[in-house]
Amino acid sequence: MELRTWLIRGSLLGLVVLGIGGRLLMRVIAHMEGRTPVFTPEGTITVMFAGTVAGAGSGLIYYLLRRFVRPPWMRTVSFIVICELITWRGVSGLLLRPQLMFMTLSLVFLVIIDAMGRRRSIVRQESLAATA
Repeated sequence: MELRTWLIRGSLLGLVVLGIGGRLLMRVIAHMEGRTPVFTPEGTITVMFAGTVAGAGSGLIYYLLRRFVRPPWMRTVSFIVICELITWRGVSGLLLRPQLMFMTLSLVFLVIIDAMGRRRSIVRQESLAATA
């Protein structure tokens, strides 16, 4: 049950932050480089799909870390390092500035996922204390 929850959360947040945000960031980068931004429905769908899949993958990674890594600080550091390394592998062929911009977008996404996980842990602990 919890795996499905993290896959859905990661997918939905990935669609919004990585998919839509990534597409907007691509437009900003095109303007910065002096190129004419090109909008195609196929390109937009591809980027949004990739963001959704990446979000689902990060949801899976977060679920596994929640299950096997107990200290919250270690889970957070591991989650960010693993996912940022995967992101870096994906954007390593870009110029430095766009590479850093996409890494930052990914970091924003990862911080939101981690904050959702920490909030869920706090709510769970409070409900357990109330029933005890």
